Amino acid sequence: MRQFVLLFSVVLISFASQAQTQCSQYHRKGCGDKDGVFMKYDSQSKSAIMAKGQTSEFHLVAYNGLDYRVTVCNEDNLGNEVRFKIYEKQKIYIKPKAEIVEETESDDSSEDDSDDDYDDYSDDDYSDDEEEAPSTANKRPQFTIVKELLYDNAQDGYSSFIEFTAEGAMSLIIEVIVPGDESKMKLKVRETGCVGVLIEHIKSKKTGF
Repeated sequence: MRQFVLLFSVVLISFASQAQTQCSQYHRKGCGDKDGVFMKYDSQSKSAIMAKGQTSEFHLVAYNGLDYRVTVCNEDNLGNEVRFKIYEKQKIYIKPKAEIVEETESDDSSEDDSDDDYDDYSDDDYSDDEEEAPSTANKRPQFTIVKELLYDNAQDGYSSFIEFTAEGAMSLIIEVIVPGDESKMKLKVRETGCVGVLIEHIKSKKTGF
């Protein structure tokens, strides 16, 4: 029984390795011959084996002054409604609590200017119990990463490609979703196939006078 399990594992690993090799350049042969403006091949293109019900993503950097075409293609057994989304990754500054408190106090003081004459000599100014606020000079700014959805081909009739012009340098995430229910059975061979994402670019044409 143990020898059977080992042999079965070796066969699966060999099969997966061979399939991955076959899929490594699928985007070149499966996503090419697109009608329209000729564009140059972009080395950020990817291919991978995906199973039904699986979601996978990778990063793409789009550069200012270039037009891009992103084409997603897949083997027939994965269906004709493979979904892909494009997000822009942005870094958002998180305001420290001290800044929020200062802004709030500033707003409050502007509303209460009429009472300033009565507060100039408040006893609170001479309190010995006042604590010094902790210094934030040495604290580094804090940021969080958010994803903004730019495109979803499910809202575009499951189109297999999208063309766009990069507005400045853009850090993008391409998310690919294969429809179907992922198998939960340990010994069942999953329904898999090649998925390719072909990325092409060309220098943007100057517009206007």
